[in-house]
Amino acid sequence: MGKSGYLLIGGLVGAAAGLVYTYLFGPARDTVFDGTYRSRWDWAQEEGQRAAVEQEAELRRQFELAKLPKPKAGE
Repeated sequence: MGKSGYLLIGGLVGAAAGLVYTYLFGPARDTVFDGTYRSRWDWAQEEGQRAAVEQEAELRRQFELAKLPKPKAGE
């Protein structure tokens, strides 16, 4: 492959990386640039934190239920 082929591949890889970066860190559609601005990345992080808190609460609830004494079979 010649130099022009490598130049073309490098340009395509660079353009793809730019698109991914712009998609993740750029504004969503109909975004208002004020104090409430959030990029897609910010939104994804907040949703991940919310899901983690909910999962932890559920696991703690299950753990507390598992610690309760079990009734014996003959009683």
